[in-house]
Amino acid sequence: MDELNLNKEQIDVLREIGTVGSGSAATALSQLLSKRVSINVPQISLVAQDRIATNGFLIPAEEVGLAVELKILGDLRGGMLVLFSQKSALQMIDVLMKRPVGSTQLLNLLEASALSESSHILSGAYLNAIGEMLELPQMMLSIPQTIVDRWDRLNKLLIRRFADEGITYLLPIENTLIIESIQVDVFVIFLLEHESVRKILKIIGL
Repeated sequence: MDELNLNKEQIDVLREIGTVGSGSAATALSQLLSKRVSINVPQISLVAQDRIATNGFLIPAEEVGLAVELKILGDLRGGMLVLFSQKSALQMIDVLMKRPVGSTQLLNLLEASALSESSHILSGAYLNAIGEMLELPQMMLSIPQTIVDRWDRLNKLLIRRFADEGITYLLPIENTLIIESIQVDVFVIFLLEHESVRKILKIIGL
């Protein structure tokens, strides 16, 4: 596989794609929660799958994390991951369940399901916005799968799965959700096959 060496202009366009998706996701979450939601996008990058470190998402290895995985079907091939640290997952559950922040201490099946469904809505909003921007309307998401485990094991499992499924590039978008006065840090990660990355760059003329 040939390496994609992106210039500053291409990285800026990828950042713009992430920003557009984030704005759409903020609107969808705001409607879901009936609360004011804003999303900051502090970091975005395109990373080859074989260069992702096992601690690549800035979550301590010994901490429990939660990953919601979805496949992208249609004009682009790949998938999406929504990753929460334990703290962020518990905060988000409190918001979804309309509890005071700090109430939830452990995730049960119902709460994990609620987090999975909200992640599906967030991911769908991202994908729809990006599809409109790139004029690729034929895309949809699979049913989400949720995995909860220690972060070191979870990260290794996901990286191995990426390789098995032919994913060659990751587009991690580190988001900070501001839900009224509550801050929740979330990673939304696009998992892209090599040809899908090339298709995006060709569409945007770079």
